[in-house]
Amino acid sequence: MSEISAIGNAVAGSVRPVNPTAPTKAVEVTAPAPEVDAPSTVDRVDFSEQAQMLKKIQQLPDVRQERVDAIRNAIANNTYLTDEKIDIALGRLIDDLNS
Repeated sequence: MSEISAIGNAVAGSVRPVNPTAPTKAVEVTAPAPEVDAPSTVDRVDFSEQAQMLKKIQQLPDVRQERVDAIRNAIANNTYLTDEKIDIALGRLIDDLNS
């Protein structure tokens, strides 16, 4: 058998259908009423959970790169972890374990 794949819609490997992990959220859209007396039609669009998550991700604020760089520099210089920050983290951990 040839090692060269066919040109076009050929796919290497197995292809599995993508099934949503949770029910989709239905959205109904009503078409504008026509000028003649015809029954109204309703179109329906379902957005998958993945599409809804992508929309939420797109709405997140931009990364504050200057803050990220400052924290990276502090970690590299071994000045990020202070006794105060460690005490706060331990207190939160104890609170979480007790609740």
